[in-house]
Amino acid sequence: MLQMPDIGAVAAAIVEAAQSQALPRFQSLQAHEIKEKTPGDLVTVADLETERALNRALAALMPGSIMVGEEAVSENPALLAALRGEEACWLIDPIDGTINYAHGVPLFATMVALVVRGEVVGGWIYDPVHDVMAMAEKGSGASLGGEKAVIGAPPALNRLSGCLHLSGYDRELAATAARNFNAVGPLLVLHCAGLEYQLMLKDRLHYAVYLRTNPWDHAPGQLILAEAGGYTARLDGSPYDINVTNHAWPLLAAVGDGAWKDLRSSLFGLKD
Repeated sequence: MLQMPDIGAVAAAIVEAAQSQALPRFQSLQAHEIKEKTPGDLVTVADLETERALNRALAALMPGSIMVGEEAVSENPALLAALRGEEACWLIDPIDGTINYAHGVPLFATMVALVVRGEVVGGWIYDPVHDVMAMAEKGSGASLGGEKAVIGAPPALNRLSGCLHLSGYDRELAATAARNFNAVGPLLVLHCAGLEYQLMLKDRLHYAVYLRTNPWDHAPGQLILAEAGGYTARLDGSPYDINVTNHAWPLLAAVGDGAWKDLRSSLFGLKD
């Protein structure tokens, strides 16, 4: 039987890696320490070193587990197949919000998820700048900053604040949302999914829509959000799947299934 690692020990390993590798380099990067993996997709020496530190720490906590880090997958996409296997896998995003990080903007996070037989069973999102950890173990609830995280009743539709990441998507869907913005509250985009998920736990953000759904960007957040009482699904109603990165419909994360349904209908004009 699989022995799950202590959730607090995992959190401590993430904090150590982020504080020893990412924070000291923040706002101190040299030009040669920032590169493009693809146009507009940056990687820094801090991403690489933080991922290496996490690989070592998480392997020690769970011998025999497989590391599936964003930067390793960039070099070897075949690593993603491990998420469908029998071995436990660690999904690692060493610095979520690398563009912010590389430009000295203090909006970034370190994210980790534990995947067992294709199921996300643990999730951690750490904000190194403010030293705030959100985490959850499947079936055991979520916490934020050491306190139990429970999402309360959402406000009225016209007060729901959110963010949309729809660049390059179906123009008709984006245009529909633009026409209906008066039905909802203000928009706020951090360019860091990890912190956007944290803000939903804090009742400062109520929904987020994502076109890109790489597993390291959303596996931790969707579990933490669900354990706190939130709801995540594709706009066509299909559930989030860590093995599906290219989908016909964007992902909508919300502070509850009622808010999710209201947003799907009122913002995007989609009916059952």
